[in-house]
Amino acid sequence: MGRASILPRVCVATAALLLGGCMGSNKKGFENWNTSIPANHFKTVATIAGNTGRNDLRMMVQVRQDLNKAGINAVAAGGRWETVVEALGQICTSGSAQVVDGVVVVQYDHLVMYDCQTTKPAFEYHGSSEKGLTEMTARLIKYLKRKPAK
Repeated sequence: MGRASILPRVCVATAALLLGGCMGSNKKGFENWNTSIPANHFKTVATIAGNTGRNDLRMMVQVRQDLNKAGINAVAAGGRWETVVEALGQICTSGSAQVVDGVVVVQYDHLVMYDCQTTKPAFEYHGSSEKGLTEMTARLIKYLKRKPAK
């Protein structure tokens, strides 16, 4: 096989990989509500950053501010943890300085609110290329303000 016959195949394969990568970035986000945990149970929630970077901390502060503007009592939770389980263990303890009902873990494309009683996710939203932090926070607010099921 000569060089001339390999080049078109390489170009086609490269184009397919590039096109597939562009198409794959349009993934859809998803949202999950745990219907076994009533939304009106959350009187106070703590917010923590999912990572330690400066932008992660800014996003966490933004989510907390947006929750407070919407009338939801959101507080800061100080500390550093290796895992979410460790964070929940410290923040949700009955002897902690601030009593909270849930913990919101903020990442640039993922927002999860854990219930302190069960340590299970009550609300989870994975963002997408179309949905950012503002949309994820708005969906969390909608979940928290929903009417209890009868």
